[in-house]
Amino acid sequence: MFSIAANVRNSLGECPLWCERTRRVYWTDIEGSELLALEEGSGIVMRWSLPERLGSFAFTEKDDVLLMGLASRLGFYELSTGSFTKVADSPGDSGTRIGDGRCDRFGNFIFGTMDDSYPVKAVGQFHRLNSVKMSIETLSLPRVAIPNSICFSPDGGTMYYSDSMQGRIFCCDYPSLNNQRVFTETEGKGAPDGSCVDAMGYLWNAEWGGNRLVRYKPDGTTDAILPSPGIQSTCPTLAGEEFTTLYCTSASVGLPEPSKHDGALLKANSAVFSGLPESRFSTYEM
Repeated sequence: MFSIAANVRNSLGECPLWCERTRRVYWTDIEGSELLALEEGSGIVMRWSLPERLGSFAFTEKDDVLLMGLASRLGFYELSTGSFTKVADSPGDSGTRIGDGRCDRFGNFIFGTMDDSYPVKAVGQFHRLNSVKMSIETLSLPRVAIPNSICFSPDGGTMYYSDSMQGRIFCCDYPSLNNQRVFTETEGKGAPDGSCVDAMGYLWNAEWGGNRLVRYKPDGTTDAILPSPGIQSTCPTLAGEEFTTLYCTSASVGLPEPSKHDGALLKANSAVFSGLPESRFSTYEM
């Protein structure tokens, strides 16, 4: 089902986002300190070298500007010039870095911090960069080792998140953070990595080490399993004109003999499944 959309040999590909305005899939190679983009029509891959590892990012109302969560700081990055304007330092404890992140349905950026050493300890937390006041608050959610799967229901009333080390995806009411609960537990050898939510409110999760993507119903039960040729699938996104093209990033880091699929941007036609436009960070200043 999956083919190689871009043979980029990423060390740790992550955080693919589809921009319907520019018709590009953007993603990060965290360990390579790079932002990449695939132009859907031409197949051209664009690359931007960054001063630090890029854990996650979000679109803004200006197509040429991204909100970036670099390892140690948040700020706005201008694609055409490479100019970075810092907004704030990472709120994480010393020895942590910014990891997974995504805008909520109200235009705020939710992101996690995680231990930057090995073995990874449960010192990570979830934070919110509020778009109106440009202030950061730490969310009252439990500490985690590897924060992942940050995404939101179509109406914005449910937040999903995971700790990959626990093998569980959690959810809670949002923005109140009430009713914190286990959404689902992964089965088999894979760990939950990045996720996205489609137009029906079903959650798509890429499993690190599991060779598969899983589509979960809103009640947390499994709806479909898509085998992946990438051992370390990292995060899916639904893209294209009708949001029916499934892209998934992958990683080659730590594999003694990576295949051609490990570290590539993978692609499949999801046929009957349709995604949603990404929410954009509602304020930017350059």
